[in-house]
Amino acid sequence: MAVTEIRETIETSVSLDSNGLGIVQKRINLKSGSRHQIFQMDMFQDAIPETDSDNLIIEWFVTPYPVIYSTMKLTPLRDSRGPMAGDNKVLMKSIWTSYDLTKYGTFTDFPNQFLGAQPTFSFYTPALYVTGLVHGAPAASVTNLAFSFYVACDNKKASLVSYGLGVLRERSIAQGINLMSQGRTIPPSGNVGQIFPMWKFGGIRPERMLRGNALADFFLPYSSTDSEKMLSTGNVRGYLSRGRTMQPFDTAFGAFDAVKGDIPDWVRFDLNPGLVSGPIRPQQPPRKLADNGNTLMF
Repeated sequence: MAVTEIRETIETSVSLDSNGLGIVQKRINLKSGSRHQIFQMDMFQDAIPETDSDNLIIEWFVTPYPVIYSTMKLTPLRDSRGPMAGDNKVLMKSIWTSYDLTKYGTFTDFPNQFLGAQPTFSFYTPALYVTGLVHGAPAASVTNLAFSFYVACDNKKASLVSYGLGVLRERSIAQGINLMSQGRTIPPSGNVGQIFPMWKFGGIRPERMLRGNALADFFLPYSSTDSEKMLSTGNVRGYLSRGRTMQPFDTAFGAFDAVKGDIPDWVRFDLNPGLVSGPIRPQQPPRKLADNGNTLMF
């Protein structure tokens, strides 16, 4: 692995146009015929700039091709921002802001320092461009602009086909974008089928489960010697049939009933065999015992 470490500086002054935009740029030549992979990048502010603008915002870019600004807004009062950090041609983007020009500003980087400590983006173009889009007051003058840059990249020899296709692709995606509109908006009333049920109703529930409306009637938590609520066989079987029928997730637990109370969320499956297997005989046959005590079968 051949790692190339690059340290560059930009020390200059810039005059902003009538829209409050200025551009500073520096080109760094790399080895041709290779695939370059970024390992680390860092930026540092060396001095506090002097300007008649009340504040400054600088978009710093590291790209294989020069950055072309767009007509999209950076802030409600500032137009002509650069490409998005997630754009394919952007290897690193950092926004430097200073609202108190007597102090050093702050950086917001993409990728961040944690991600930047491992291999990130690769490219084939044998050049790097460090570009700063300076945003300030219209027709303002900025002097003593001083920043340092560090880039570490791995260089591997690429085949002629890979190198040629890579350079063509990067050149193609480096074309300027005047206006971009991506993504979609969803009105809350149209957010149907795009959420998981538990987000709306709370808890983790399957899409279909057992109905619990009649469970208080056929769940019999009594001992064998305790009395029970008297129900006909047909009523109990009706409760069982409804209780064991799969229902939509939002009606599975039934509703509050003035007589039954809150519907429990459990089901009893070990019911008396006669309630499941068939009608109960009105009178069981008498039991006959042999002399040794064994039950006689008829």
